Amino acid sequence: MEEQEIQEQEVVEKQSLWKKIVNLFKTKYFLINFAVSIVVVVFIFITIFYSLDIITHHGESLSVPDFTGMSIEQVKKVAADRNLEFKIVDSVYDAPGKKGTVIAQTPPPDFKVKEGRTILLTTKTYEPKRILMPDFTGVSLIQAKADMETYGLKLGKLKYIPDIATNNVLEQMYKGKPISPGTLIESGAAIDLVLGLGQSDKATLVPDFIGLNKEQAKQKCIDNSLSVGVLIYDESVISSADSLDALVWKQSPAKDSRLTIGSPVDLWMTLDMNKVDANR
Repeated sequence: MEEQEIQEQEVVEKQSLWKKIVNLFKTKYFLINFAVSIVVVVFIFITIFYSLDIITHHGESLSVPDFTGMSIEQVKKVAADRNLEFKIVDSVYDAPGKKGTVIAQTPPPDFKVKEGRTILLTTKTYEPKRILMPDFTGVSLIQAKADMETYGLKLGKLKYIPDIATNNVLEQMYKGKPISPGTLIESGAAIDLVLGLGQSDKATLVPDFIGLNKEQAKQKCIDNSLSVGVLIYDESVISSADSLDALVWKQSPAKDSRLTIGSPVDLWMTLDMNKVDANR
């Protein structure tokens, strides 16, 4: 009997405690404190959220200025004013533009970036980069051309002379004179090659040059063991810039003619597309 009374008493005490808790939740003091707690949590969350926005500049962007044509001192000032960083990633000599200035940039002008972004710049140097002249003699024309690209040199004119080693490099020339390996030379210089003609009756077919520019025609001559002969510009070509854009509208010998390797091909150049189209 006593045990039952104890159990009943425990149940009454539990019910009483639960009522006290429920009554506590209903009190004005608890409700006020609960509301204040919610407000504080929300305030802290909003503060953290907007602080991150400020730190990361979320949603903010600016246009990249045009650095081309600027000196490095000018770049420093403009970059600092815009809260941008910059890095010079390349320098070239043989390029359009004023020496000592920026000639290219990444990202381009007006591109949208965040503050602190690093802009990659290419400048034009005052002096050309120099390298030691490699030795191309004794290798094939194909190998010599590939090696020149590796060293940053250009393939110039080809001259063929009688020799058993067909299309092998016998001599390397610079500005009309032989150049020895190890000689300091400007990067990007054009190197002329003297090649073996092999058997005098060895022939090649003349490809179609119509519609090609000067560099493309030169490359096609090399690929077919021929050389560029006379370049004849018509009245539409006035400046040196025009000569770079001019296209072949006439050639001699004609396409599919047979020539001894090393023979020259004369090319007529124009900016008049009507001439080019009429001979395609």
